[in-house]
Amino acid sequence: MSMILKKLETFAELEKISYLERKVWGMDPIPTHQTLTAVKNGGVAIGAFAGEQIVGFLYSFAGYSKGETYLCSHMMGIDPDYQNQGIGYLLKMKQAQEAEKLGYQKIRWTYDPLESRNGYLNIVKLGAICSDYIENCYGEMSDGLNNGLPSDRFNVEWLMTSPYQEQRKRLFTKLSVQKQGVLLDWELREDGLPQAARKNINWAALSNASFLYVPVPTEFQFIKQQDMGLAIDWRLKTREAFTEAFNHHWAVAHIIRSKERPIQHYVLVKRQSLALSNLKKEGEFI
Repeated sequence: MSMILKKLETFAELEKISYLERKVWGMDPIPTHQTLTAVKNGGVAIGAFAGEQIVGFLYSFAGYSKGETYLCSHMMGIDPDYQNQGIGYLLKMKQAQEAEKLGYQKIRWTYDPLESRNGYLNIVKLGAICSDYIENCYGEMSDGLNNGLPSDRFNVEWLMTSPYQEQRKRLFTKLSVQKQGVLLDWELREDGLPQAARKNINWAALSNASFLYVPVPTEFQFIKQQDMGLAIDWRLKTREAFTEAFNHHWAVAHIIRSKERPIQHYVLVKRQSLALSNLKKEGEFI
């Protein structure tokens, strides 16, 4: 498929985003006068086109917190007819290029940690990291993906030009899940759906660990369709596991997938170990 990525800067170009917002989420779109103002003041909007048709977009605006300037990536949508074709990755890489031109060194955005495909894109393919968990970030949401659940989110940061982007490839290449570092147990129910189970965690005993692991289901939307109570249970138990880990200065930095299991594992490392000066040989952190 021939795909053209284009920076959206005019009112007419940004109007095309509204079409996709309605198609993807069935929601009222962001007013175009707002997106136009954002891109004229440090923001970036990217469109993915198949011929003349827009099939994906990414919208971001300037962010500032605690003396730090960054690009805040607010929304990315892919036409349902074009999903799972790598368009999201292309949009993010184009966004990074445009962000660097504007002088940004970091991009931040939120996503649902239980949406496994988004997680793999953000954490593994792009190399974003996370040590910030926001409970019910957007309040009650009525769209198909979020309806019925607290809108918990990871608030991730992508250090596009950091040397960590190269180092991480060797650090996680041969990594496998080690039972002693798993923060949440799980088992298959009789109906074949995975169910989480809390563990009593001794954080002092984990102080010398290099990696910790939190399982999440690979097909969360399917679980929602089959058993909303089970979906809520996954939300609450993973919320607890991630929040405790982040409070103990751990950060999500990788994901381990398994084709044979309905689970993938987030991999956490000590936050301070992500500084380049603390990276050692393959698979080790200070």
